[in-house]
Amino acid sequence: MKRSILCILMAFISSAMIFMPAVASSSFTLNIFGNANMDETIDELDIDYVKGVIDGSYAPTNLTDANCDGLVDDRDLEQVQKIIDGTESEISILDAQKRNVTLTVPIKKAVAVNTGALEIIRAIGVDVSDVFAGVSSYAIANALYWPELKDTQSITYGSPDYEQLATLKPDVVILYKAPKKDESFDKYQAIGVPVICMDCFNQKEMDGSIKIFGELFSKRAEANDLIEWYHKYVDLVVQRTGGLSESERPKTLFYNYPESNYPLLKASNSKTGEHTMIVQAGGTNIAENLNSSSGVAEAEWEWLLAEDPEIIISNVVAAEDKSGYSANESACDYMKGILDMLQNDTTISSTAAGRNGRIFIICTDINRGPMQAAGTVLMAKLVHPDLFEDLDPESILKEYYESWQNIPYRGIYVYPPLE
Repeated sequence: MKRSILCILMAFISSAMIFMPAVASSSFTLNIFGNANMDETIDELDIDYVKGVIDGSYAPTNLTDANCDGLVDDRDLEQVQKIIDGTESEISILDAQKRNVTLTVPIKKAVAVNTGALEIIRAIGVDVSDVFAGVSSYAIANALYWPELKDTQSITYGSPDYEQLATLKPDVVILYKAPKKDESFDKYQAIGVPVICMDCFNQKEMDGSIKIFGELFSKRAEANDLIEWYHKYVDLVVQRTGGLSESERPKTLFYNYPESNYPLLKASNSKTGEHTMIVQAGGTNIAENLNSSSGVAEAEWEWLLAEDPEIIISNVVAAEDKSGYSANESACDYMKGILDMLQNDTTISSTAAGRNGRIFIICTDINRGPMQAAGTVLMAKLVHPDLFEDLDPESILKEYYESWQNIPYRGIYVYPPLE
């Protein structure tokens, strides 16, 4: 027996007799076709749901058609069971651009422009030197952090060489949440290379991304363990700040890359991972409602003076002489230089943050993938130092590097240094 999704939807709309059970309440939806009840996992409940759609008891959801053939039938039941058993040979996902992409699994050869994805994939136990034929030039340049990738082909972010990719013949190319510059879905299709966009930075989407990578690389248990570890710290921060009143939440500005943007003021709005971390840390993002489709909005200095932030946090890129894992002693001088530049600005120095010395420079990498466990704690220490005296972001980073990335702890991530 089979039912066309279109027919099912029309019947559902026209008949009040069809019953749709409450979809399971969850913090995210696992965007894998076969997750019929739209919760965080694929299990026997999805088998029951597909059966209900087939017999007309339930309405279809966006993910009911497990094999994406336009019908809901016994073959979808077979696909869901294979996913549960871990025996599927293909899997279809809904990526960050809401594109339906079918991939052969497990992935044997891949290319990653998205360093956040690369971070997660290594954390769940994938040998990235064996699987990845090409990675971003940013990863190649960070040889201390990615020692196993030093001989891997470099892929230019935003301007891929399609002839190079066609020669590599990867099972998938992993891009950031949205394509940039010359990245074209049509061009990837023309060379026969599947491409997916994944959000590995915004906490609202990251859990689902981790679980999808667990399925693509046959590391389901490891993916679940990583999510559990990451949430241990993030949820603790949220628990402590959740009851704060509006007046107890300091007005905070996240100033994006003043090293390259100043004297322009570029602020993170509600669409960014920085916003999520500010809110979780118990702050109020003054740029939350600024208009920008990218998440980074250009603001006027008069606006900043009127908003009068109590805390200003700015980021710098990770590099040997700037910040992050590969940073040397000169990085402190570089970060201090950025801080001095901001403190010497007449508008910034007139804000509460400037008057009270609450301007901080952080490494951009702490907003990448599960490293946000340490990043969120760091943000919490900056926003509410009294609430988080017992937590040490440096020790969390050390745990992350040594237990999940299999590299020794090192680096410089915040200036001024935490006391």
